[in-house]
Amino acid sequence: MENIGTIVLATGAFGTAAFGIVEALKWTKLSDAGFGTILKVLGPLTETLQIAYGSDFKSLLRAQYKGEQKELARVIRQGMRIGLLEENASRIAQFLGMVNVEKLKDAARLVESGGELPSELRNVLGRFELAVDARIDAALTLAQNHYVGAIRVSASIVAILIALATGLYLGREYLFQALLVGIAAVPLAPIAKDLLTALQSASKAIRTRP
Repeated sequence: MENIGTIVLATGAFGTAAFGIVEALKWTKLSDAGFGTILKVLGPLTETLQIAYGSDFKSLLRAQYKGEQKELARVIRQGMRIGLLEENASRIAQFLGMVNVEKLKDAARLVESGGELPSELRNVLGRFELAVDARIDAALTLAQNHYVGAIRVSASIVAILIALATGLYLGREYLFQALLVGIAAVPLAPIAKDLLTALQSASKAIRTRP
């Protein structure tokens, strides 16, 4: 039982080390994993971001993507509000599935000209913002899922490579065991301590039994 606990702890530590190595590689393209999903989900809405932030808006969003998700959501939301114009209102309304296409165009025209919005157009603009928020939330959630998946796959590859190198160092007869440890390391890392505690408690209970 104690040997099993030692193996579990070592495997968890191994997986944690693999995650640490992957974290250190975030200066590479790995940090951009999932970013393309945001642009894909937002679709024609990215036109508003180009209007608001210029032709290099993707670099701005990519930099924000590496930071706080809430800040990125705020930047996207504000950019879409600023970039909504009469000329793109129809395409955006159709993409979002809004019924009042002409009223959204009217609202965008009044905002551009600095005119005061009547309550009806304020409501239309509010529905536009709600639809945009839903798209942004979906885009960021999906992108984060892709990012986490990429991190886990990368950590798994690193763990297996280190395990194989360790197996070769110890001797070819240990290659298979090392490969199994490498495969188990990444998924086991988050629960290794809890699992070890449970095994130690079980071991103590067995030893103290009359």
